[in-house]
Amino acid sequence: MTLLKRFLNLLADNALAWFMPKWRRRGCEIISALVRYINYYRPRIKPDTMQELEDYRRRLDDALLHWKREETERVTNLIANGPYESLKGMKRNPLAESVESLFVILVVFLGIRTYYAQPFRIPTGSMQPTLNGIIIHPVDELPGLPQRMWDAVTLGSSYVDAVSDTTKRIKNIEQRTKYLLFTETVVTFTDNSTLSIPCASGVVYEYFRSRNKILDTPLGVPIMRNFHPGETIIRARVDAGDMIVVNRMAYHFRAPRRGEPFVFDTRGINTRGTTSAMTEQSAGTHYIKRLCGLPGDSISISQPQLIINGAPATEPGIARVEDCRPPYNATGYNPAETSQRTVYLGKGDTITLRSPSSTPNLREYLALGDNTVNSLDSRYWGPVRQFNIIGPAGFTLWPFTSHWGSID
Repeated sequence: MTLLKRFLNLLADNALAWFMPKWRRRGCEIISALVRYINYYRPRIKPDTMQELEDYRRRLDDALLHWKREETERVTNLIANGPYESLKGMKRNPLAESVESLFVILVVFLGIRTYYAQPFRIPTGSMQPTLNGIIIHPVDELPGLPQRMWDAVTLGSSYVDAVSDTTKRIKNIEQRTKYLLFTETVVTFTDNSTLSIPCASGVVYEYFRSRNKILDTPLGVPIMRNFHPGETIIRARVDAGDMIVVNRMAYHFRAPRRGEPFVFDTRGINTRGTTSAMTEQSAGTHYIKRLCGLPGDSISISQPQLIINGAPATEPGIARVEDCRPPYNATGYNPAETSQRTVYLGKGDTITLRSPSSTPNLREYLALGDNTVNSLDSRYWGPVRQFNIIGPAGFTLWPFTSHWGSID
C-alpha cells in the first residue's frame, strides 16, 4: 500500500506539479535539492553531517508521503534556512539547471527516436491520398494575417507570393536542405534573381508545368517560357507533408504484414537510375510505401489489380487502390513504364521475392505507392530487403487534417 501511495504521489508531484499546493511544491523542490546534494557530494560529506542530512530527508519524505502540511513546512524551513543552506550545491545555478534539463530531454528524445519511435515527414505525393506529401495550392489572392496564422498551425501551411519585375525566365531549379531539417527549392531566373519555395523540386516543376511556364519536349529538354513585368510568378499556399510516427520496435516482435504502410531506408537500392518525371523522388534516404509483397510471393500486375500468387490481392489498403474509386487514382495498379529505362516489374513481368532461410536480412519485400501513376517504387528499382526496413507507419502526428490519427 505504501509503495502504491508513493507512486501516486510521485505521479501527482510531477505530472500535476502546478496544481499542487504551494507548501507541497516547495517541499518537493527542497527534497530534490537535498537528494541531489547527497548523491553528488557523498564521498566528501562528513559522517555526522551525512547522518543529519539523511534524517532530514527521511522526515521530509514521510511528511510528503502522508500529506502532513505542518511537518512538511517545518522540515522544509529547517533545511532551507538552517546551516545547510550555505552548503555547496544546495543552491543550484538556474543556468546549470536549464542545461541539465535540456541534456536529459535530448538524451530521452534520441533514445526514443533510436529505439522506439521516429518522426518522418512525407516528402512527395507517392502515397496520396492515404498520406499527403507537400502540396502547392494556387490561390487568387493571399488571405489576411489571421487566416494565414490559422493555416500555419492547423495545416502547416505557408504562403508564397512573387511577381515578376522584368522580362525573365527560369534558368535553374535546385532543391536544398534548410537548417538541416527543412526542404526548400531555389528557383534562379535569367536576371540572376532567386525565389525560395518551401517544398521539393518536383512539386515546383509540376506547378510551373501546370502554368505552362515549363514545356516538356520529346527529347527531354524542357522549354522555359518568359515571365513579363507585372506577371505573377507564383501565388500559392504550400501545405506541409504529413508528419508521421514510425514504430521502430514493431518488427522485433512480429513479422511485416502485407498491406501496411512501412518506412525503409535506401541503402543498396539504386533509386537514382531514372530519367522519368519522378526524378525528384530519387534523392531520398528514407521512403514510405505500402508493403505489397512478402518473401516467397510471386507477383505481377494486371491493371488495375495486383496479382499475388495467382490471385488478386485482398488486403484492405491494396484493395482500395485496385477499386479505382475517388480519391484514389482511376488506373489502380499499373505496370512500370519501360520506354525510358529498364524496369523491375513492367507489363507481362512476374517476379518472385526471395526468402532465404540462411540469411534472413536478405529476405525481399515489394514496396508500392498508393499513387501508382506518380510513385518511384519497387516496380522501377526492385525489392526492399529486410535490413532496409525501419518499421510500420503508425500515426499521423501533424498537421491536424482528416489524416490525423492512426494510419491504415
